[in-house]
Amino acid sequence: MQNKNKALYSLVFTALLSALVFASNYISFPIGQSRIHVANAVCLLAGMLLGPVNGGIAAGLGSALFDLSFPAYAAEWWITFINKAAMAMICGSIIHRTEKPQKRLIYISAFAGSITYIFLYLFKSFIQLRFITPVPANTIGPTLLTMLGASLVNAIFAILVAPLVYMALEPALKAANILYSKPPEK
Repeated sequence: MQNKNKALYSLVFTALLSALVFASNYISFPIGQSRIHVANAVCLLAGMLLGPVNGGIAAGLGSALFDLSFPAYAAEWWITFINKAAMAMICGSIIHRTEKPQKRLIYISAFAGSITYIFLYLFKSFIQLRFITPVPANTIGPTLLTMLGASLVNAIFAILVAPLVYMALEPALKAANILYSKPPEK
């Protein structure tokens, strides 16, 4: 495939996954001060399919656009961009260490990306509860535990689903020469 076409396919595929991340945020239901959704699985899938940079852009952009579409989340769009991009970047950087990742590495990358997101989300929530919109100190722990519970459910779903979808799509996308590939060594 020509480099010009490869760049175009990469751009289109990144935009497609960004749109999927955005749409997948709508498949959710609230729990406490958080929500259960399937978007984290799609963020991990973006990192797996597109690699760390484009996967991070797709995950961050799709999630940030979702936040901007809801007034309650709009002010934090940039934090969401960073957190979701980091999740996909960690996942993508681990899975793309080898040309043909083993199943174990695929699941490890999903786990690492999910743990990264949980840490960043809880850290942001703590800062917000403690300093930005202060609440009584004795409510911070229980609130964070509720958020952790929802985050763990999202993470378990994402860790189980994203690798399965990746392993189903990877052969066809590789055959079509659309998948992320490392730049040649100089």
